[in-house]
Amino acid sequence: MANQNKQRKRTFLNSTVAGFTMGCLFAASSWLPAQAAEDTIQIGVPMELSGRFVTFGTSGKRGVEMAVDAFKGRVAGKKIEILLRDVQSDAQVTVQVLNDLITQKKVNLLVGPISSAMVSAAIPAWRQGKPIWIAHGSTTPRTEEEVGAEPRFFHTYPYSYHYQAAMSAGLKQAMGPGKTVAIIYADDAYGRAGLPAAKKYFSEAGFKLGVEELVRSGASDMNPILQKVRFAKPDVLISLVQTNDLATLAKQIRIAGLDTPYLTDGTDIFIEEWQKAVGDAQEGWIGVAGYFPGMARPASKDRPDLFPSLTDWEAKYRQRYNVAPAYLDVGAYSATIMLLMAVDKAGSDDPDKVAAELKKLDVQTLIGRGRFVPTPSGTLNQAFQDLMVAQRQGGKNVVFYPNELATGKVIPRTGK
Repeated sequence: MANQNKQRKRTFLNSTVAGFTMGCLFAASSWLPAQAAEDTIQIGVPMELSGRFVTFGTSGKRGVEMAVDAFKGRVAGKKIEILLRDVQSDAQVTVQVLNDLITQKKVNLLVGPISSAMVSAAIPAWRQGKPIWIAHGSTTPRTEEEVGAEPRFFHTYPYSYHYQAAMSAGLKQAMGPGKTVAIIYADDAYGRAGLPAAKKYFSEAGFKLGVEELVRSGASDMNPILQKVRFAKPDVLISLVQTNDLATLAKQIRIAGLDTPYLTDGTDIFIEEWQKAVGDAQEGWIGVAGYFPGMARPASKDRPDLFPSLTDWEAKYRQRYNVAPAYLDVGAYSATIMLLMAVDKAGSDDPDKVAAELKKLDVQTLIGRGRFVPTPSGTLNQAFQDLMVAQRQGGKNVVFYPNELATGKVIPRTGK
């Protein structure tokens, strides 16, 4: 009996110790993630890593990666954790991703997506938590109308009217007034938003508006539209289509021998992947951008560690990705660096504190002066509006506007 009592005592003590130990381990395991979260700055990065806009998302991702590396993975004394998500260039997926990042992960900082359509899809989900949103993309004025006045929305990419204002001014300077234009626009956010801006700025610059033709996104045969353009005989063709559709258009213009002297688009023609896809069909195309590979810009006097010379930054980028950077890459890097600088000054990712520090920034970046100012059209925080106009000539970018940055003159094409 005594032995049985001893055995019961021993069993009770063992189970009590085991229970106490498990309780301590559970408490520790419950505490550690919370502690780890406190030592981490999370940034939600929803990007188009597949689908129609994969080129945009890939550029955005690379820019963010380079920026985090420039900060050596830490900001405000904490580790930077990038929550990279693929929105698949799909509106429904974008909503799902934003909902997860904002309502589940509770992120206070957001960079991306890039394309106008995906940014538009993201707006309702963003409103659920309103984290700091760095939108390095979306050219449609609809974005400006819907979210531009929000104090936590920071737009770091030109709108479509910036494109058309620069393009019309550049071509007017080169050609003089009285020339005619034809417009091909896609049935998507980019095309429909760009159409009013193109008509407004080219009309004000003295151009005569000719045919306007709508093209379906993903169309494989654009020849019927090109025939209408051929009959209209415009001096300038304004293309308001993107990515794969622009590649299809450029190749079919080349095959059809369309002899419109000047072909224009936005920034896509300066993306190396697009140039490789269309080959010789890129010749003569005119676009706008705030940066071109090979540009010379000195390092920032205040923060050369974050904004080195363009030559040094490009070399590091090429070594890492084995491709030439595009405007989106350099811009996404500059915008993310500005965000991290603000977080560092704020000492945390508190949205209001970070927003206040972002508005104070005035720094020389890889793509020019980085500061947020209001636009006349309603965006409260807009950076990087200045654009150059350049033409693809012999596989190179020749800047012809503005004059102080010109490296050559625009040349009319023959279509041969």
